[in-house]
Amino acid sequence: MEGHTERMKCENIYAHIFFDQIPDPSEKKSDTNIVSIDSLSDQSPLKTLRGGQEFTAQFRGIIWSTSPEPIGDVGLSVRKITAWSREGIDKVGKYPGLKQVSLVSRKEALDSESFYQYYKRHIDIAREHHGMEKYAQNIDIEYLYGHESHTSAIDGISELWFADTADWFERFYLKEDSQRIIREDTQKFINFQTTSSIMVSEMRVRRVKK
Repeated sequence: MEGHTERMKCENIYAHIFFDQIPDPSEKKSDTNIVSIDSLSDQSPLKTLRGGQEFTAQFRGIIWSTSPEPIGDVGLSVRKITAWSREGIDKVGKYPGLKQVSLVSRKEALDSESFYQYYKRHIDIAREHHGMEKYAQNIDIEYLYGHESHTSAIDGISELWFADTADWFERFYLKEDSQRIIREDTQKFINFQTTSSIMVSEMRVRRVKK
């Protein structure tokens, strides 16, 4: 991919998930531990991609932080794997494109280790069949605070960034058979009944120190 960093980057970070209210970036930007804020946005691109299917957003956003100090309704310790990223995409400020975040639940027949093996292998398929400019998986989930029963079990968090609306609709699936191939692979390890996805507006507050 031209202008993309192909080497995977891993970092330990905390995901603070909001279910009852949308996180307000203006209230949180003074917190020096916050890296970025994903706030619920217009869901119509996701609805259109799903053929007009109605759905209800199951969560309101995520604050990504370098501190486990409680902020949201549920706090998780995660290991973020950035599979690929366009150069310069992580600059401070509002991301100008479209972003989808998914709280991923594994199939009941799989243990955590098997799920993560399938999940990480999916990166190669996503690279060939999706056209996003950045893709990240959050694994090794550990609940820190909040009620685990507040939502379905969260076994992973997927993040997909698309440059603009045209890329979202024209490059979400790159090939004629991409949708089928993606679906067949994800059906091996994802419980779609309990997995939830939303469109978010991302505000990056700062870069993670390397």
